[in-house]
Amino acid sequence: MKTTTTGLAHQLLLGMLCCASAQAAENGNISWPIGVNTVLNGVATQPGENRLYNYTLYYRADRLKDGDGRTSAVPVGADIFVNALRIDHGWDKTWGNTHLVSGLVLPVADISLRIGGQKSTTSAVGNLSFKPLIIGTHNDSHTFFQQIAPLDFDIPNGSYQSDRLANAAVHYYSWQPNYGWTWFANPALEIGGTLSAALNSRNRDTDYRSGWTLHYEQLLAYSLNDKLQVGLQGFYFKQMADDRLDGATYLDGNRVRGAAWGPQVRYTFKPGVAAVVKYQREVASRNRTEGDRLWLQFTFPL
Repeated sequence: MKTTTTGLAHQLLLGMLCCASAQAAENGNISWPIGVNTVLNGVATQPGENRLYNYTLYYRADRLKDGDGRTSAVPVGADIFVNALRIDHGWDKTWGNTHLVSGLVLPVADISLRIGGQKSTTSAVGNLSFKPLIIGTHNDSHTFFQQIAPLDFDIPNGSYQSDRLANAAVHYYSWQPNYGWTWFANPALEIGGTLSAALNSRNRDTDYRSGWTLHYEQLLAYSLNDKLQVGLQGFYFKQMADDRLDGATYLDGNRVRGAAWGPQVRYTFKPGVAAVVKYQREVASRNRTEGDRLWLQFTFPL
């Protein structure tokens, strides 16, 4: 069985949801990189194009919420910095308005956790996210875009030790099917979202299995001109099944949920080259930390 301190550490790690690769942990953490998908959600890398995406996240939290949303009396804290690189390849073959994309994502994380009088830190590589099949499609008027990724997986290849409180990776696989859409209601108005799930295998070191989660990310944005866009974005997620330890339900299931919202600014330097800055304030958390996220994202063709 896990000690109380270790359990709290796992809940703290709920806050470090790495941009693009799963920074999952046991005790109900979600493996999907919640909060990253608020930019052109349905627009896939174009046919014949190689594209780099970079995601940088700083996360800070100083409170832990219980299953009823009350703040824990235990002093806790998390300071987490993550940088993740993603490379996509758009395959040349097209079928009308549909084409295929494949990609890889690899994060590096610097993590500092404080629980009571204990502190744990690490700087290491996280788990590889493998995206072998992304289906991109759009309508004839190029006002509605979709990308469907039924085979996204996180591979447990990163830095992990079962007796270390702060880990940059986890020791189990996660299947993450997802669907993103973008609608240009008019040339200036962008509305989009991403619906996803994360289904996790058992950690063979600890015999712990986190229950599967469902997530939704949303954007509403307006372009002031052909370079500058401002918007409001956020996310909501909820754990749909209980955590299990040694084959039995852990505690009362230890299900997590949370939400966040905040502003976003996108600047397009030239077509295909852009950067995004956004802030997310977490609210309505259960069985996890609650804090603040600051993101910097950019992309350009290779």
